[in-house]
Amino acid sequence: MADLADDITRMVLSNLPVKSLLRFKCVSKSWRCWISSPNLQLSNQRRGGAIVRLMSTYTFCKMSSLRPSFGLINQQFTFESLNYTFWERGEIPIESCMILGSCHGLILISLDLNVFLWNPATRFCTKVLQLPDVFKEDDHFIISYGELCFDSSKNDYKLVMFSYNSLASTEFVLVASLKDKEWKRIQFPHDILSVRDGITFQGRLHYMIKNDEIDYQAGRVDRFGPRNNITYFDPIYEKFHMFPVPKSLQQDNIIVGLGVLNECLCMTRLEYNDVEILVMKEYGVKDSWTSLFFIRNLEIDPSFGVAHPFSLNENGELALIIDKGRVIVYNSVNNNTRDVLDPEETLSIGAITYVESLISPKEEYSWNDHVHGEPDTIQLLGEQHPHKKKKFRRR
Repeated sequence: MADLADDITRMVLSNLPVKSLLRFKCVSKSWRCWISSPNLQLSNQRRGGAIVRLMSTYTFCKMSSLRPSFGLINQQFTFESLNYTFWERGEIPIESCMILGSCHGLILISLDLNVFLWNPATRFCTKVLQLPDVFKEDDHFIISYGELCFDSSKNDYKLVMFSYNSLASTEFVLVASLKDKEWKRIQFPHDILSVRDGITFQGRLHYMIKNDEIDYQAGRVDRFGPRNNITYFDPIYEKFHMFPVPKSLQQDNIIVGLGVLNECLCMTRLEYNDVEILVMKEYGVKDSWTSLFFIRNLEIDPSFGVAHPFSLNENGELALIIDKGRVIVYNSVNNNTRDVLDPEETLSIGAITYVESLISPKEEYSWNDHVHGEPDTIQLLGEQHPHKKKKFRRR
């Protein structure tokens, strides 16, 4: 290895797993410098994985408040337990712990009102945010979805959070800067409860949404109908825009999943019990959507079910997150599926796509109680009279 040119060595290192790179820091001072450098670009050919939050079926049956465990579905489609340090001791109610998003190999986790940024590969973790007190003061305020993205213009990570009040029918989208710790409400041109899980790609967050069509017979908007459109969030301008999908999808078909395969945005289309995986070969070009797989009899609920593709290996096996917790592998050669987790032993209560990285949260993202104090008041506009503002403050 000593005779290899430096650029060849860096190329070899960029294709290695993160676990190997962390070990190879001890090889030499130059290797440690290369691996630790923020300029080291890992290969784009790295296959994705998934982070799952789970508990044993025994714990679930006892309705215990024991803290959940976390695991990684790796590139070999096997399960690995993960160590984490969101809290030091004691028991934490499982329902208070939520995965809010993933970007650049970093996972955003909420624990009560605290939000942590965590790299499972390097085991680095730090508190970065506090949720607004409105979620503590009013039990009817619920976080429906959260996602993490990166604003390249400010070198800043941002949390996009969809929330609603189940009692007052109040809905809002909040964006928080992990660097500035500022929360603000932004406009969302669709029904929040029509949104389903998103995926980060090309610096944008992409979400499945339903057409804003009114059910005239029921006299209301059908908030839980099938999703047949995609919207994306631009973190630089903090605005939502429609994303091109084939016309046939807008009219007749149902989108139940989004993902990234072979460095292309992909979607899962549902028709009855059959699922089709399509990839967008040229990002943003409607005509570049191409069928990749067709899976029969997967039994996905059209209104609430999901099927997010997250990894494809050289043997033609495709891994998907099903119904937000179950992880399956589809073999395109024999047209069979198998579960990665044993449902009789483990109950998965959340999963998110993930690609490992060497990035660790910088000090500028860390929370300092003496500096940041309590989170700012959030102005929730438009719930009452159009000219009135409603503020939620600490009691």
